[in-house]
Amino acid sequence: MVKYKTLIFDLDDTLIDNNESVKFAFKVISKELGVDYTDSLFKNWKAFDIEYWHGWESDKIPIPKSIINLEDKITYLRANRFKLFFKNLDLSLKKCIDINELYCEMLGENIVEIDGASTLLSELKNNYKIYIGTNGPKNAALKKLEKAKLDSFILDVVSSEEVGFSKPKEEFFNFLINKMETKSKSEMLLVGDSLSTDVLGGMNNNIDTCWFNYKNETLPKEYKPTYTINKLLELKRKIKM
Repeated sequence: MVKYKTLIFDLDDTLIDNNESVKFAFKVISKELGVDYTDSLFKNWKAFDIEYWHGWESDKIPIPKSIINLEDKITYLRANRFKLFFKNLDLSLKKCIDINELYCEMLGENIVEIDGASTLLSELKNNYKIYIGTNGPKNAALKKLEKAKLDSFILDVVSSEEVGFSKPKEEFFNFLINKMETKSKSEMLLVGDSLSTDVLGGMNNNIDTCWFNYKNETLPKEYKPTYTINKLLELKRKIKM
């Protein structure tokens, strides 16, 4: 008997190799800003970007009081990170908004599928409702899925920018569940590579999780995924499809 009816997949570094997508986009905006690209600069950007969004998740990034609606809030948050990272360039917020739009557009250009992603989804689609829950930009997510030819397996994509909250927050999951046909959390499984967003999100919201540990990392004691896999195709055996 199949326990789960709905599978929620993270996108970046779960179905799509996010490093290659981000590297391509970062090279494009570096050129646009007249900055020489180096692997060291890219490494610094990745670390900064992760820390920046963790700051947002922890309510540590102040937003001007004049910004009220959700769309403007997300625009500011995404643009502000470029202003902070390239602070030596003294970029205007308008320029940073333009750079962010270019960056998000380019995220969907160089797409590399995680090994086994298309095979897994094609084999799961007839038995499960499949959704994407991502903290990345929605348009970029849709473009990635389309380019990787994974979009036909997915019923819907929910991103943090449309919710106003990111994984692992309860508000993100409430929004996601409202979009689903299945409402019972016991019939859902969340699959993702991130302990702090995917696994913790599942733990905090009473949803079973599968940690995609493709880097073969040691599991810290504070995290309790329901399952752990090192390769995507192992998921079929874990859920006893």
